[in-house]
Amino acid sequence: MSTSTTSDTTGAFDIPSIPPIWCPFEARMHPDADGVADHLVEWARRSLLIRTPSAAERFHRAGFGRFSAAVYPRATQLHLVAEWQGHNWLADDQLDEGLTLADPKDRERVADQLLSQLPEDLSWLHLPVRRGTAGASHAASPLTAALSDLWHRTARPMSRAWRRRFVGHYRDFLAFTLLPHSARGRLTPPTLAAFVERRRQNSGCEMSFDLSAVATQTEVPAVVADSEPYRTVRRCANDVISWTNDIFSVRKEMARGDEDHLVAVLRRVHDTTWDEALARAVDMVKHRTGDFVIACDDLRDMRRLYGVDDFGWRAVTESLTDLEGWISGSLEWHRWSPRYRLVETTETGSVPSYIEPHVV
Repeated sequence: MSTSTTSDTTGAFDIPSIPPIWCPFEARMHPDADGVADHLVEWARRSLLIRTPSAAERFHRAGFGRFSAAVYPRATQLHLVAEWQGHNWLADDQLDEGLTLADPKDRERVADQLLSQLPEDLSWLHLPVRRGTAGASHAASPLTAALSDLWHRTARPMSRAWRRRFVGHYRDFLAFTLLPHSARGRLTPPTLAAFVERRRQNSGCEMSFDLSAVATQTEVPAVVADSEPYRTVRRCANDVISWTNDIFSVRKEMARGDEDHLVAVLRRVHDTTWDEALARAVDMVKHRTGDFVIACDDLRDMRRLYGVDDFGWRAVTESLTDLEGWISGSLEWHRWSPRYRLVETTETGSVPSYIEPHVV
């Protein structure tokens, strides 16, 4: 049963102030940022992803359009990648909060339906575009229909290698989002190392990084994209962004009795206070940001090993700049957005009022 929406502490514990988070990269904003927010709300309404006033208010107030403009400041396809981000946030809320009372098999059904909308074989793309119905599997809900339409409009110009990577990253996102709700996930508290690996997968960062190529219509050459040094760069960026999200979302997670986040894991592993756990998390972000800088420098020094031309290497270096923008833009949005400051306190296992059941 829902109780209240508040910017204060949840009552279960006192949330300390978030310490400053170090970021050496300048935050940039897409020049068309002002228009993308309204576009995103209209897209969500048209796609039947939001219907009720409370859901619409929360979606608009969270500022997902601003988020997209902050993390894709160079985008030539800003509206398209903003729709992807809006869909990803809504899918995550549904799988993580909306199906709280559902049987695990119902969660798996939703995940299977979503994944089936992303065929790597694009032979169906010669068919006329029918918004919300393209794809390999029937889109049975607004969430799956919207994903089918997004894939139809996104996949055509991208390489087979890109499609393979994106589908794999989307599959990982779904699998690891479901994991904490499985019997094993609930009964086996992860070690810090295990949690960090899980968090990388369920953050959605990898597929969002893939969408940078859609945003700019420029792909990193596969020989680099599939290399371990490039994956290391992305892992570092993923960790920084995911851990930063966990730091800012402590109040939201605890308001619904969820301790599957970095600060709670650090508190349990180190048997420490919330203040000390937050300080440890902030320190982890700082050191991981330093790892990212070093990994980028290492990759730049390896150019001669990949045999790519000037055009291909420019795509690599621009992608590193895009990852820097993801780190700084995500931090800027978390500092600004009320999504994690104004939370709805619920009894454990209850569904917040802003979650709309028609979506899945």
